[in-house]
Amino acid sequence: MVKTKLEMDFLDDQNKNHRISMADPRADLSDVEVFEAMDTLLAAGIFQSRNGSLVDKVGARIVTTTVDEMTV
Repeated sequence: MVKTKLEMDFLDDQNKNHRISMADPRADLSDVEVFEAMDTLLAAGIFQSRNGSLVDKVGARIVTTTVDEMTV
């Protein structure tokens, strides 16, 4: 089984990293779409870390994990 997730990294008020993950992103998701979505999240101010508001984008990536179940 292959699982994918989109990880978006932000900085908060205290200059600490904060990651937001979303499972099963669209396969054809572009860099531009992700960065525009990140800008929208920052402008809306709906997410906060323990240290305060998210204030800047750091980066994003799609992580793919392969899981092989074993019978015991």
